[in-house]
Amino acid sequence: MDYKYQARNQRGDKKEGVLRAVSEDAALRELQKQGLYVVSLAPAKKESIWKREIVFKKRASAKDIAAFSRQFAVMIKSNIPIVSALQALAGQSDNPTFRDIVLNVAARVEEGLSLSRALAEHPKTFSKFFISVVQSGEASGRMGDSLEYLADHLEREYKLKSQIKGAMIYPAFILVVAILAFIVLTIVVIPNLVKALEQFDEDLPAMTHAVLGLSELMTSWFGPVILGILVVAIFVLIRWLRSPRGRTKLDGWILKLPLGVGDFFQKFYLTRFSQNLSVLVESGLPISEALKITGEVVGNSSYHDALERVQTRVIRGERISTALKSYPRLFHPFVVQMVEVGEQTGQLGNILIKVVDFYQDEISRKVDNMTSLIEPILILVMGGLIGFLVLSVFLPIFTVQMAALGG
Repeated sequence: MDYKYQARNQRGDKKEGVLRAVSEDAALRELQKQGLYVVSLAPAKKESIWKREIVFKKRASAKDIAAFSRQFAVMIKSNIPIVSALQALAGQSDNPTFRDIVLNVAARVEEGLSLSRALAEHPKTFSKFFISVVQSGEASGRMGDSLEYLADHLEREYKLKSQIKGAMIYPAFILVVAILAFIVLTIVVIPNLVKALEQFDEDLPAMTHAVLGLSELMTSWFGPVILGILVVAIFVLIRWLRSPRGRTKLDGWILKLPLGVGDFFQKFYLTRFSQNLSVLVESGLPISEALKITGEVVGNSSYHDALERVQTRVIRGERISTALKSYPRLFHPFVVQMVEVGEQTGQLGNILIKVVDFYQDEISRKVDNMTSLIEPILILVMGGLIGFLVLSVFLPIFTVQMAALGG
């Protein structure tokens, strides 16, 4: 909530402004911390809707949450009270939606709620994984360490996702340009060409006939019908893929994709498995609970189902490495061996971080290789497509001109 204040500093200079805080008492304390003597403090009046600045709500991004975790860990390790730390972090956020969420969490903690329960009231912003790490820190009294593990994890995951997304931006741009150029040529250029060629009796090349047929299809009433059917089919497919059955099928297909794509995704999921399990173990969570949460956040139903069964076997007394050996298609021998070493040495969390570093290097190399391979292929495809259309347009014109010159 916003509070309008009037105050004076130690030299007697008048200060006034608006301060956002969870309560009037919190606003008063914040002003006093700034060395101000408060003269008046009251809730700020709401402006007319016509004067109010329009702000579009946006969800907290992975970058927002990673930065929040890192700064929160530093503050907690500096022995700053949780409520004060949350209020300070809210003031630093550029995202209004995230700022309001953090202020709400601060208010709930000030009311007596634990930090993990206050965070759990915002499941769209703070994942179950995030809340479990915080809860573990509360139980062990190592909140600063837990938040530091969490910040490391979120920064690694953000970096990995950003690298993959960044590698796909240029190929996606090339593909969009090719599609738009194709549509413009077939809808705008070619119909005008038909009008020009109707004046001559020359036979058109086969490739020109094919392009003309496609242009007529796209510009006739049948074109929008096909487009509508395609949109509906895509909508139905997306709805099915979001269903539990469809998601399971898709996750299985992803791991079986040819040309090394399936192997790439497998390494991506193994990185997430190792990283999540490492953070949860290091923050003090029991192994069985850590395996359960890891299965829920790894992002692939095949790994989720496998880790559920691994968790059951671990509860019965088996080692993690022994249970993982039952799923050689999902867990590489390297991962299983490293987990076994971690169990034998009692350094499972640290060993898993080494697995993460290894696979992240592998993924980085694969992303670079895929990018360097995809870009020239897309350029060749786009060039061939546009070249075919241009040739189909200019070849009949050239033929007509040659016939005129010959005549």
